[in-house]
Amino acid sequence: MTGGAAGIGRAIVERLTGDGWAVTFVDLDQEAGSAVATDISERGGACRFECADLADRDQRRGLVARTVEAWGGLKLLVNNAAYVGARLSLMELTEEDWDRVMETNLTATAFLTRDAARAMHRGGGGSIVNMATIQELLPLPTHVSYVASKGGISALTRSLAVELGPYGIRVNAVVPGVIQTHGMAEEREHVGLGAAVQDGNQPSLLPRLGMPEDVAGAVAFLASTDAAFVTGSTVTVDGGRSLSRKPDPLAEGLTTRTGQPKQSPEPQQEGTAR
Repeated sequence: MTGGAAGIGRAIVERLTGDGWAVTFVDLDQEAGSAVATDISERGGACRFECADLADRDQRRGLVARTVEAWGGLKLLVNNAAYVGARLSLMELTEEDWDRVMETNLTATAFLTRDAARAMHRGGGGSIVNMATIQELLPLPTHVSYVASKGGISALTRSLAVELGPYGIRVNAVVPGVIQTHGMAEEREHVGLGAAVQDGNQPSLLPRLGMPEDVAGAVAFLASTDAAFVTGSTVTVDGGRSLSRKPDPLAEGLTTRTGQPKQSPEPQQEGTAR
């Protein structure tokens, strides 16, 4: 899987290894990724870590092949890693930033899936789970490249379900809502809000925020034999956020009093994405 060093990604790695999966995960953060792999291995989980920048095509090559070699086959791919990019309006966005977001989020997902599908076909089938975003329906300002890339993930999921189904390969997507991660807290502080969403202000129908383990549970279901007849589907894990009509917990900080988007020049990696 991709993006497993923190937040939702780490919760997925911990859930899958706890369920008995042997997991290779990829992340850009060498220190954090190594720490996660060591922690899980010391608890008896089967886990290995590779540090790679998914926007770098040379670094992506061979990831699937090495995973197959390490574990003797491949039955599951979780495309979780995401790059949000600089918080800029479309009028300020550069082609370089757009390209990096697309390469990390959409292109890497497509071609890692291609490599995984070849291995799964040889092994008699498998499951692919892609991470989409609630922002496809409820976009925030200054997230245009991220939202576009994740909208592409949803379309890619449906297309691949049609194409890979005859080979016994299921392809589904998970759509997280507002999930309480360290990255979310940092983003709220960066745009001038408190780190924590206050009680009573949860942007969902339920009286709490989502946790990374909630998303991990949906991924584990789609990976399991309980979902053996599920493909081309989307599992939304948002506590009813898309129905709640409540303001987004970042919206106030991302927009000034004049209605213009605030700039956030520091790009963010997986963790604040949803």
